[in-house]
Amino acid sequence: MKYVLAIFLALVIDPGKIARVNNAKTEARKAYTSGDYKKALEKYRFLADSMGVREDEVMLNLAHSYFQTNDTAQAISTYQSLIGSGKTEVRSKARQQLGILHHRQGKMEEALADFKQAVKADANNMDARYNYEMLKRKLEDKKKQDEKNNKKKPEPSAYAKKLKAQADALVKQFRFGEASILMNEGAKQDPTVQHYEDFMKRLQDVDQINRPK
Repeated sequence: MKYVLAIFLALVIDPGKIARVNNAKTEARKAYTSGDYKKALEKYRFLADSMGVREDEVMLNLAHSYFQTNDTAQAISTYQSLIGSGKTEVRSKARQQLGILHHRQGKMEEALADFKQAVKADANNMDARYNYEMLKRKLEDKKKQDEKNNKKKPEPSAYAKKLKAQADALVKQFRFGEASILMNEGAKQDPTVQHYEDFMKRLQDVDQINRPK
C-alpha cells in the first residue's frame, strides 16, 4: 500500500516541474530587482500561463511587471484579480496600484476609493494612506475652487462699464498704475465693478512688474 501511495505522489508531484517553477521564480525576482522588467514579465507570464502557478505573490509580481512595462490594461486586469485575495497585504497592494493607475487615467474618485480600500485592507500600508490623504485634500481643494469659480459675478452697472472703458483707455497709454487705482477706487463705490476682478488682478500684476526696482 505504501508503495502504491509513493507512486501516486510521484505522479502528482513532478520534481522536475517543481525545479522549473523555483528556477523561474528566482530568475523573475532577479530580473525585476535589477530593473529588467521586460524579462521579469516574460518569466512571470511563463509561471502563470505555462506552469499554471497562480499564487498571489506570483500574480502580484506579474501585475507589477505589467505596470512597469506600461501595459495598463493588463496591469489593471491582473490587479483586479487580486482584490479578493485572502491575504490582506496582497489585497492592499493591489488596491493601491489600482488607485495609482486610475489616478493616471484622470479617474480621481475611483482612485480615491481604491486608496481607501487599500488602507482598510491593511492599516499599515503607509503609502496607500499617504496617497489617500493627499488625493482627498486635492479633491476637496478643487471642489472649493470650482464652487468659488462658479459663483455668479455681479452684472456690471452703467458706472462700472464706464469705469472699465476709462481703464482700457489708460492701458492703451501704458498707464497701468492709474488704471489699477481707478478700478480699485471705483469698486469701493460700486461692488459691481468686481465683475472685472480678473482684469483688475492683471492690472495690479503688470503695475508691480513695471515699477522701478
